[in-house]
Amino acid sequence: MKNIIISSKYTEEINDLKGMGFNVITFKGNPDLDNEICFHADTNLFNTGNGKILCAEQIKGELSHSLTGYDIVPCCGIKSPYPNDVRLNAAHIKNFLLCNAKYVADELITFCKEKGIDILHTNQGYSKCSVCILNDTAVITDCREIACLLKKYQIDVLLIESGYISLSDKHYGFIGGASGVINNEIVYFSGNITKHPDYKRINEFIKRHNLNIYFDSNRPLRDFGGFVMV
Repeated sequence: MKNIIISSKYTEEINDLKGMGFNVITFKGNPDLDNEICFHADTNLFNTGNGKILCAEQIKGELSHSLTGYDIVPCCGIKSPYPNDVRLNAAHIKNFLLCNAKYVADELITFCKEKGIDILHTNQGYSKCSVCILNDTAVITDCREIACLLKKYQIDVLLIESGYISLSDKHYGFIGGASGVINNEIVYFSGNITKHPDYKRINEFIKRHNLNIYFDSNRPLRDFGGFVMV
């Protein structure tokens, strides 16, 4: 996949990804979400595969113009406050969809039924934000509930200390929103991951799963909502 969707707000991350040779497709943000997350891809988008992308209805026009040849499906009701802001915030791991099943979008439930994907319920509504998915068998998270749940399904989980990732002056961010895996080879971090107190464990875990790390040491690690590869 050579296309990456990310908000136009995150110019530094965009420049990183363009430098890696990707075609970056941007969206301006969802005006019905609060300022902390309105630009976050993991809140506004979900790639179901096979050319179909679920998105907040507020950004459908932008994506339809930029992503010709894709089936862009609008989802209604993605807005602040919680829990309406987590309707697409779900993580597809192995043959599971990790999400808060009480609030996830109907379109995602339908997707799971059609594909035979089991839904794993977690009380952490920001499920996608909370996990850095290395592959179908390994994730990094700061959520103890998610860690315990995934271990029951033979997923190798590294549980790290929460915090140390910027988001706003009110809340800290999550590891999933500060990272993304590119072409099953590189774990991209938005800033200096070495400043995280669990960096040594994170680096060893990533290396053990045959991946490399990319980061800019001149920037603080921040939750930018990740990106969606299509």
